[in-house]
Amino acid sequence: MDRMMTTSVLKVLFFTSITLTAIPVNANPTPNIISEYNEAVVGDDAKVESAYQSLVQLIEQQGAKPLSLVYLGSTQTLQGREAFLPWKKMKYTEQGLATIDKGLSMLDTLPLDVDQQQRIQGLPEGYLSQVMAAVTYTSLPTMFNHFDRGYDLYLTLLSEPTFIQQPFGATAWVYRDAIQAALQAGDMSQAQQWLAVMQQFDSHHNETQIAMALIAKQS
Repeated sequence: MDRMMTTSVLKVLFFTSITLTAIPVNANPTPNIISEYNEAVVGDDAKVESAYQSLVQLIEQQGAKPLSLVYLGSTQTLQGREAFLPWKKMKYTEQGLATIDKGLSMLDTLPLDVDQQQRIQGLPEGYLSQVMAAVTYTSLPTMFNHFDRGYDLYLTLLSEPTFIQQPFGATAWVYRDAIQAALQAGDMSQAQQWLAVMQQFDSHHNETQIAMALIAKQS
């Protein structure tokens, strides 16, 4: 009887271990994937497809997280940027926007306490997901009507006390991009407010200097 019970327990443990190893770990993009993406953004055509394939493989193998979906969606919009035919530009970009929306809709699956979230690029993954969505939305051609949505994301995120408390070394580029969006929106007052925040953190930081130059150019 004891031997039968022992055998049963071992079987349960065996099948349980199989089940556990089959559960996706829901990984965020790796530094290498993010590097590929960044190179694609600045115009390396080959990296667009490489980043896309890397993100698809990551999601297929380890499951989707908000950040991985936002990066995938942004990469799909880059495929739209590189496409030659107008209908393909529309197709890829619209697919990308839908993928980003799916990623943002999953933000509530992350821990409410940002300190319990994984940090990517120095930021909690939920914050970086929103930032990358904002970056993508505000960089698209106006025909896609997503600029206002992206700018609203900046306005909301950069007013959150917990975001403001993040290390400036990790948020400086976000403020700079937000200022660029504010200038594009004709919102000089907001751009100057964000610059004042950057100057309080570190007036000599490279991103602060870039932001100052952007505003001076528009003044």
